[in-house]
Amino acid sequence: MADNARISDNSFVITWENFSQAMDWIAEKLVSEKAEPHEIYVMQLLVEETFQRFAKHDKNLQDFSLIMSWQKSFHRLKFLLAAKGEAYNPLLMLPEDAESELPGYAILKAHRKKLKYTRSRRRGENIVTIKLRDPEYQEVRRILAGLVSGTVVGALLYFGAAQEGKDWLAAAVIEPIQTVFISALMMAIAPMIFFSVIEGIISMSYSSNIGRIGWHVVIWSLLKLAFFVAAGLLAGYLMGGMPEILATLTIDGNSGNAPGITVGSLLVGIVPGNVVSPFSTNNIMQTLFLACFCGFILNKMDGQLDWAREGVRFMSNFTMNVVQTMSMLLPFLVCISTVKMVMQLGIIGLWTYGRMLLVIALGLPLSFIVAALLIFLAGRCSPLPFLQKTVPFSALPFSSSNSSACLPATLKFCVEKLGMNERITKFTVPVGMQFNMDGTAYYVSVISMMLACTFSVEMDVDFIFSLFCVEFLMAMTGVGLLVMPPILENMGIPGTAVMHFIGIEPIIDMPGTAQNVVGDITSAFLVAGKEMQVDEAVYHS
Repeated sequence: MADNARISDNSFVITWENFSQAMDWIAEKLVSEKAEPHEIYVMQLLVEETFQRFAKHDKNLQDFSLIMSWQKSFHRLKFLLAAKGEAYNPLLMLPEDAESELPGYAILKAHRKKLKYTRSRRRGENIVTIKLRDPEYQEVRRILAGLVSGTVVGALLYFGAAQEGKDWLAAAVIEPIQTVFISALMMAIAPMIFFSVIEGIISMSYSSNIGRIGWHVVIWSLLKLAFFVAAGLLAGYLMGGMPEILATLTIDGNSGNAPGITVGSLLVGIVPGNVVSPFSTNNIMQTLFLACFCGFILNKMDGQLDWAREGVRFMSNFTMNVVQTMSMLLPFLVCISTVKMVMQLGIIGLWTYGRMLLVIALGLPLSFIVAALLIFLAGRCSPLPFLQKTVPFSALPFSSSNSSACLPATLKFCVEKLGMNERITKFTVPVGMQFNMDGTAYYVSVISMMLACTFSVEMDVDFIFSLFCVEFLMAMTGVGLLVMPPILENMGIPGTAVMHFIGIEPIIDMPGTAQNVVGDITSAFLVAGKEMQVDEAVYHS
């Protein structure tokens, strides 16, 4: 490695000439920190895409260079890429960017939780920070710890405490905490959805609306999404209600009849009377309408709107960080919610979780069945090689519970195992990942229908179709259960009912993430097959 590329042991100047050496330097640093091979690959990929976008924007493309530095503090590992020049955020897709740059941008967007852009005006530098990893496994471990500790404490109270004491603890301590958390969550959810949907519309509008192949991916993805919403509603209806949770919400056990939602109320109420009411009333459908309307108007406006795009991205990241900060309390909320359920119902109360997790886990094998049928009927080829290779691969997204973290491995799998053309894979997989929320759609639909059955919502055709439309639109945001409290309130169901499930969503999301990734691979494979971009020798090997 050329020593003149080093500024210090923790800094490196990257140029086109020494780029391969820079990749080796990254690997050397990460190996010394005992990083996993896929983490090294992801870091190298993100550095490469960021460097290329910085370089293409610079006036001196061939002589471009940037300083990469390595930082470690409190076991948090990250790389900083600093490039001098005019203000430019490489994490944003711009109208002048070529369509060939969309795959690289999609990779950066898929890992946006690890990426942060800042501008140092004093030094005239654009700085991108890349974190090594997100604490995904720690979150699951904390949730499990909260579930176990809540079960133990609840069991001790169930057998050892007087009924008056248990009622006081539930009414005076646990329920107010749950209510405060739900109120805070509802305060932040509508703005988060508003800005994230606008950001998505802006990014999807670039590069001639992603082209013919991109729209084929979107269509296949949305068709599967609709199927899994319907499958989730059916599975939730067949499982029936959860009478166990009624005692934890209404001590007298009488829930009453909820009014439900109708197609008429959706159509009439989807347009807000003013721009404030969707946020003040937590009307998610109105928020979606307003976001789509503002996003399309922003795309049609002429002139330099980089400041507007930057503002939307900032507010999207800001509101997501607000919700993520609130989510840090989830292990504690899981603990107290489990205490409340077990101390009132005993260990048998956990049967609610068991039934629900069983139904949700069945979504993953269902996704393989759907993939096999689509490949056989639409792709006109044998689905057996696809299943033989994809079933073992699904263990990776299942264990990581993060589709973005699996993106590099997914791209490699599609090319090397399924024989898909590398160029079309790098385009279709990242684009499809934004719409292939099959697992999220399925488990949110299951829980919504089970809660509707629990609270005796009238199950007529009008309500079921309305609920299908709501769940379909919500699934496209990819938010999951966090968005459900205001929707449940509109159905006449207490928003606190979802507290029993929001806390354990990281666990529920494990098969859901695997389902999302399998759906993404399926959509990309169908499009590649239609374009004759699948190497049959590799596929059948």
